[in-house]
Amino acid sequence: MRTKTFFWLLLCVVIGVSSTALGQSSRERHVVLISIDGLAAFHLVDQSLELPNIRGLIEKGSWFASSQTVFPSVTHPSHTTMTTGVFPKSHGVVNNQLRNRETGESFHVTNLPRNESVKVPTLFDAAKKAGMKTAAFFWPETRDDQSIDYNIPEVFDQRGNAEISATDPAFIKELQDAGIPVHLYFEWYGDRHRKGAVDLILADAAAYTLKKYRPHLTAIHVLATDAMQHTFGPQHYLARNALTVADAAVGILVKAAAEANLLDRTTFIVTADHGFATVDYNLNLAHVFKEEGLLDHLNFRGSGWTLFIELGDSFNASAHQAALERALDKVLSVDGVYRVVRPEQFHELGYPRYEENPYVPGQYMIIGDVDTHLRVDPDAPSGTKVRKETPYHGHGFLPQHPLMFPSLLFSGSGIRAGQWLGHTHHINIAPTIAALLNLEFPTAEGKVLSEILGRN
Repeated sequence: MRTKTFFWLLLCVVIGVSSTALGQSSRERHVVLISIDGLAAFHLVDQSLELPNIRGLIEKGSWFASSQTVFPSVTHPSHTTMTTGVFPKSHGVVNNQLRNRETGESFHVTNLPRNESVKVPTLFDAAKKAGMKTAAFFWPETRDDQSIDYNIPEVFDQRGNAEISATDPAFIKELQDAGIPVHLYFEWYGDRHRKGAVDLILADAAAYTLKKYRPHLTAIHVLATDAMQHTFGPQHYLARNALTVADAAVGILVKAAAEANLLDRTTFIVTADHGFATVDYNLNLAHVFKEEGLLDHLNFRGSGWTLFIELGDSFNASAHQAALERALDKVLSVDGVYRVVRPEQFHELGYPRYEENPYVPGQYMIIGDVDTHLRVDPDAPSGTKVRKETPYHGHGFLPQHPLMFPSLLFSGSGIRAGQWLGHTHHINIAPTIAALLNLEFPTAEGKVLSEILGRN
């Protein structure tokens, strides 16, 4: 009897020690989430691009051939999904610039306090609840976020420049006293020719924080890559140079982890919010709705690939619904139109329906081909694609298109080395980070990417 009792006591002690050791291991792990805005999956397969730091992480980690972002494939819905593990229909960030159709107010979503912009818990919340330190550097939707210990939130002034007043002045001073000219980040943010320097300043600020405070979760958003691709196109030498500068920012963070003796306990994740495509055509669809007598009964919202249709005050279902259905059927036969999305199909895109979110512009969507932007202008020629005077370089198309696929790689502590994997989804990033940090994160809709996880 004594032997049996002793055995169970010993087993309990062993289990207790093992659990404690495992807990310490998870608490000691650090995750650095790096989003390089517009770093498409197709960029990483281009071996002519100079990305030595990123390719070094790939060699030591797990690299996905592609990942799928959310609809619309723009910065803020995507970044919010990265830190929540849910689709826009759940987290509520449905675009970058929002218009509240009930109040008429327009604003950038990231200028709202975090508790107003994001409707669900984030990784920062989970880490803070677990007693971990957190840091974020120009990460979207982090204004006044009480779950972030060291924070330079992505907030804009009325001219679209970075807003310094949203950052704790004491943190700004501390960084300046440490020799990091963080004030120049805000002064130069609006100058596209200095954006590369701006990204390196931000990386220096994150590196300083990593070395001094050793946060368990650090997220940083690098932006010059987006600005240069929008301006010049993804294949232009200035866009390619911006990608190389972003790679240097990655190198700064890897070096900081090494100098802090954290390299063997740090997981690096390099990803992006979307890819990039070039649009050569415009298409005016006014003729279809004019033929059905609907121009005065519908409001057409948005621009670019997605044209929202909002039923106007004068729209009467019994009088106009059949005409609307005919118009939508006709639209599908027009060269340059890819898809019509009806109300019951919004959730298929991970997007809320009109009645569920005051920032959704309409009850229907018409989506153009990847090379075509849509509009409805009764006073302009309609019905055929017209070549744009200047091509548009951007993103926002359906996330299932390969040109919209962002890059995604994991490297370092807890990650299997030398793996090249297929396609995944950005909704899986947050639950995988939660697993790496041993966080409770039950609200995530994605899955843990267990195939990349190792024992180190």
